[in-house]
Amino acid sequence: MLLLPAAAIANPQSATIPWRDQRPAERGEMLLRTTMISAHNRARREYGVGPLAWDQSLARDAAIYAQRLARSGRFEHDPQVGRRPKQGENLWVGTRTAYSYAEMIGLLVDERRYFRPGRFPAVSRTGDWSQVAHYTQIVWPTTQRVGCATASNRSSDYLVCRYLPAGNVVGVVMR
Repeated sequence: MLLLPAAAIANPQSATIPWRDQRPAERGEMLLRTTMISAHNRARREYGVGPLAWDQSLARDAAIYAQRLARSGRFEHDPQVGRRPKQGENLWVGTRTAYSYAEMIGLLVDERRYFRPGRFPAVSRTGDWSQVAHYTQIVWPTTQRVGCATASNRSSDYLVCRYLPAGNVVGVVMR
């Protein structure tokens, strides 16, 4: 996978192309857990809310759904038919083995650049709440627990994170 800096995209002829290490990103359940909880809690600390605790039951539910996505090749939220309470959910998909866990969650946290305080869903500087929905779920003030998992098919890695209580509740003010 080749990652180009913004200057190279704007003017490819004048840019020096930096080659990215082609080795597969490091994987493993403990690395996933420590990376995810650390990134979530760093984002929450910066937003000004308390940390999340890792929940193995949520991680198990996330793993089941990540495997379903990888098998089907689809990318859509779980309707969670019959599940009470509904779990919050963040999804990510990318080229198999190209992204580290930190890059996966980092792309979701980076949505904060579009966030603005307001009454959910009017919390995006662009006017499109979906451009901040991953970030708002990560920092949702009443959320207390998180569990994440990945699964892969021949071409893609899927990351699923589940949250309780779920965030992104319409009408709630986010500061």
